Amino acid sequence: WCVYSITSDDGCCEMTNSISSLSSLSHLQLHLTGKGGYSITDRTMKSMCTMLRSLITLTHLDISLCLNSKITDSGIFDVSHGLSQLTNLISFQMDLSNTKISDVGVSHLMDAIESLQNLSRLHLSLSYCSAVTNASGKKIGNVLRAHTSLIDVEVDIKETRISESGVANLRSVKAVSYTHL
Repeated sequence: WCVYSITSDDGCCEMTNSISSLSSLSHLQLHLTGKGGYSITDRTMKSMCTMLRSLITLTHLDISLCLNSKITDSGIFDVSHGLSQLTNLISFQMDLSNTKISDVGVSHLMDAIESLQNLSRLHLSLSYCSAVTNASGKKIGNVLRAHTSLIDVEVDIKETRISESGVANLRSVKAVSYTHL
């Protein structure tokens, strides 16, 4: 197990360099929250991509990027590229609440999740991401429907712009628990 809680880009860059050397790591929790006037930016996501590529034995990954108003689709693209390399991953949890992610970033992330054929547990929070719309609801639903190994799925989409028609895509997916208010 390895657990990190970081609040700045500089701290994240140091952290990713040290974690990259732990090639046999199986469980990783990263809490990269924008608290106390600090914020994580897309710069950190580039170094996180490199780090994830080196962690081929990782089976459980929990990343919290909540409250980081400077995380954009570009940063999510970088993380998604690294995530797609984790072929042994069976459990993935990601909190993107209150970030600037839009449908484009959600699409990149879901493409990476779709490539993880051993994944059986997924918890994803997009709450308070005001640029997330029905297009994301459709993409999430389509990927989850096609991903046969998933048995435990939670998706939090409260306070997004996903309407009832977007939520309908999630309702039709077996084994999905979702929050939409």
